[in-house]
Amino acid sequence: MTDALEGGCKCGQIRYKGTRADVPMFRCHCRDCQQLTGTGHADMVPLRAESFMISAGCKTYEMTGGSGRSTFSGFCPNCGSQITRRSERMSDRIYVHAASLDDPTCYVPVKSIYGDAAQPWDDAVIRQGG
Repeated sequence: MTDALEGGCKCGQIRYKGTRADVPMFRCHCRDCQQLTGTGHADMVPLRAESFMISAGCKTYEMTGGSGRSTFSGFCPNCGSQITRRSERMSDRIYVHAASLDDPTCYVPVKSIYGDAAQPWDDAVIRQGG
């Protein structure tokens, strides 16, 4: 997989590019991700914050994460596509939603986080070590 990634929203108004961070891709089952995506989880790809560039116009919704610190969800104001997540706690990276990548086939999740919050109808928890 290449370290340089590009993507954007459904309507094409918002585009981004960046370099993959050296941390695992993952599936998040936290309640925030469930509510933001309207599904049981969010599939996330970490990019290095210093490499990340996004076109003007991306809207950001700020909320309080489980750590008590702010987290931010970036989305297209035109089509509503979820594009980014970032947090004050891990300010060195920005997470992009895997489906927003131009080539989403490069997404290879290795773990789930907040698996204990997974909905009973969402059997997509990635079990580590087995």
